[in-house]
Amino acid sequence: MENESYLPPIESVEELSCIIQALVFASTEVVTIKKLKEVIGDFLDQTQVSNALRHANEQLVKIKSPFEIVEVAGGYRFRTKNAYYPYIRKLFPDNNPRRLSFAALETLAIIAYKQPITKAGIEAVRGVSCDGPLHSLLDKKFISLGQRAETVGNPYTYITTAEFLKYFGINRIPDDLPRLTEFSDILNSEFLIPQYPMQKQAEPTPSQETTEQLEIPLEDGF
Repeated sequence: MENESYLPPIESVEELSCIIQALVFASTEVVTIKKLKEVIGDFLDQTQVSNALRHANEQLVKIKSPFEIVEVAGGYRFRTKNAYYPYIRKLFPDNNPRRLSFAALETLAIIAYKQPITKAGIEAVRGVSCDGPLHSLLDKKFISLGQRAETVGNPYTYITTAEFLKYFGINRIPDDLPRLTEFSDILNSEFLIPQYPMQKQAEPTPSQETTEQLEIPLEDGF
């Protein structure tokens, strides 16, 4: 019986491209360079992966494929091109985009650009309280608690999460963040279009520290 752990040598960029495409397609999570090396071999480096994926996307363009491979949240995944979103949206009518209030989106933008940042720091930028928006963003797992700040009272800071990166299709912060003018368009739209398949998740249970810090119930409109 052939040894299942044996992998034949990879002899071309095209062959490596096909292997990586197969792995990315089969995975339910983003596939990192670390995972690719674990599966294919330690000889793999970032340049080889980038070249293989460039080749893959060039071939997908040639055949006018509705798919592309993108780098997001520190790894790679397939996604459908934006032109096909209206059709895909009708296929999943029950998966509504995550709607956030203007205040929550504005708060998220501040955290994304200024992280790590304290609640007081966010409110200094916005000029108003941000208890409700913070609670909403924590609940949706777009942000999490960071380290305590070295200021009076040692308050927690807030940072964005891997969920935020995947949802917005972002790979690196701050390099891949949208320009402020683009974020304004997102704010004006008042809803988010997911960049990856929505999965039903259990409602998170806020930790005692989180509840004490926010000291508010969920409010309508956030």
